[in-house]
Amino acid sequence: TPCSAFEVTLEPPVLLVQYGRSLNFSCSTACTDPLTPGRVETAVRYNSHSPSNTVTEVTLLNVTAWNSTVQCYFNCSQGSGRAEAELIVVSPVRNLTVTLRLGDSTLHTATFQGHSQQQPEEVLVTHVVTVRREDHGQNVTCQAMLDLQLHGPLLTTTSTAQVLDIYEFPEDPILTTGGAPLETTGEIHLETGEELNVTCSVGDVFPTANVTLLLDRHPLQPLPGNSRSVAVRGLLWEHPERHHLLCSAQVGPRKRTTEAVIYVYNFPPPQLRVSNRVPVVMSNVTGNCTLPYGHSEGIQLQVTVGQRQLVPWRYSPLFFTLTVTENDTELRCEAKLPGEGRIPTRSDVVTLSVTTPPRMDANDCPPSYKWTEGQEVTLRCHARGRPRPVVTCHGNGTTIPVGRPYIVTRNYSGTYWCSATNVLGTTGRSVVVTVEYWDVNVGAVVAVAVVLAAAAVGGAVTYRVYYHKKKIRQYKLQKEQQRLLAMGQLTEAATAAQNGSAPGSQP
Repeated sequence: TPCSAFEVTLEPPVLLVQYGRSLNFSCSTACTDPLTPGRVETAVRYNSHSPSNTVTEVTLLNVTAWNSTVQCYFNCSQGSGRAEAELIVVSPVRNLTVTLRLGDSTLHTATFQGHSQQQPEEVLVTHVVTVRREDHGQNVTCQAMLDLQLHGPLLTTTSTAQVLDIYEFPEDPILTTGGAPLETTGEIHLETGEELNVTCSVGDVFPTANVTLLLDRHPLQPLPGNSRSVAVRGLLWEHPERHHLLCSAQVGPRKRTTEAVIYVYNFPPPQLRVSNRVPVVMSNVTGNCTLPYGHSEGIQLQVTVGQRQLVPWRYSPLFFTLTVTENDTELRCEAKLPGEGRIPTRSDVVTLSVTTPPRMDANDCPPSYKWTEGQEVTLRCHARGRPRPVVTCHGNGTTIPVGRPYIVTRNYSGTYWCSATNVLGTTGRSVVVTVEYWDVNVGAVVAVAVVLAAAAVGGAVTYRVYYHKKKIRQYKLQKEQQRLLAMGQLTEAATAAQNGSAPGSQP
């Protein structure tokens, strides 16, 4: 420290000594002719000697005082000078204990008994701990304790507490539209006038999340809900537009977002045109499907015939050529907005009336029939084709009814040609009809009839004689009962006889 016109210095300038050890330092002056050697003042025991009047060498002995200073003085003709320094006493690390605490619980205690270094050193104590939700808000502290009790005090110091903030936020928030998660492209496609219902939600997070929905950077007013989601209903636009939707959630210091772009389309119905609505089977029909002028970009079209895709999803216009089969009766052009899983909401349909020539096979018109004369039968022979073919069967100078019942006779036996005709041509098949019959013996039939008639007459006569005798017996019995009643002598026997149980009452 400068004093008057000269300076006094200590070397080393910082006096650091291990507890209980000695320390050597020197005190010198810039004065060239000091009146006396330098002088030292300190509470610590020391030895000193001066090689010259400008330098004094000092040895501090067995330093155990913790709060001490050292002062060195020199006197010159110009005046006096003084230098002062704080004596820093340290203890070996092996006497140090460091404790990490979470709230009232001890997480880790570190000791340094194996350290043999005598010089001062820094130590770093680390500990990995798996935190739990219930640890949220607890204080984390570090306590250092230096044990000098053999020669000095027990020194303890504790760090400023750090508050432990715990959060659990494993996944980004989820945007759902119409109850389904948003597709991976992050795009929402709507028609003008179509309502959008959207929800921003988070999963199992800790602590409570702050969830918001922003449309074009402006917060949306959500419906009442819970802390894990916000929902907005009834967003719609009347003109083709593009908007930005942001689903934001913050849990503790962590913030996550999910974004989507909303495309609003002008979506008119498509127009389907074909070269021929009444084609012949296996002929070619050409056509196209287009969107009216002024439609929004991105709308796709497809053309189907029945359940078969004729032209896959593409942008307007679509052109196609169809080789018509008998089952190709409906052509459909559908339009849909972009996006996975979108359902077509606009379409145009053309119905084809495909004409086909007549066709017959053994299933349509069996090659033979066998009937019995007098049987009611139906000749079933039909043909396929469009328009529906007319079927007739001729043979042996006879036309046989087709498709309606009639009584067959032996005259229908023979071979017939059944033909089917429509505007596209004629086809036919040969059908053989066999009618079985038997000739009857009239004499035998008459004899059998006479025998049966005689038997019937004989039986009738026998029954009549029997019936007459029975009526006579019943008349006589009735007269006897009347006579007895008149005499008052009707008995149980007579009553029994009247009931048909007396002897001789049975015929």
